[in-house]
Amino acid sequence: MIRIRARLQREDGVAAVEFAIVAMVFLLFLYGIITYGFIFGLDQSMNHAAEEGARAAISKTTEADAITHAEATALDRLSWLGSRIQASDIDATVADCALDAGVRCITVTITYPWETRPIVPRLATLPQPSELIAKAVVGLT
Repeated sequence: MIRIRARLQREDGVAAVEFAIVAMVFLLFLYGIITYGFIFGLDQSMNHAAEEGARAAISKTTEADAITHAEATALDRLSWLGSRIQASDIDATVADCALDAGVRCITVTITYPWETRPIVPRLATLPQPSELIAKAVVGLT
């Protein structure tokens, strides 16, 4: 009888079980931090690329040259993505500015489809955006 009680009171494997439970939660939390870090980093990089593309278009004389140069500059700034970024993800347009009808503005829009081309593998339990969008507008005088 004493041997049975002694066996029931032993806690030899409890630490391993507790570690397994805590480790799963910790790794999920760590993966979330890494994933959202990549999402926010990509969003910041896209905003910077859109701004640089719009600024680069200021020096061009024709609207067609401005559009081409803006798209090429934005694509170059996102070259660290390699094959994940495509030229079709970047769109530049020239139109009248919303606030001043006498001024033409170039708008550079970058749309990255995170759902189909994530940088880190998706995990079903973490909510993630389907796409990231960056936009920059600069007046062409």
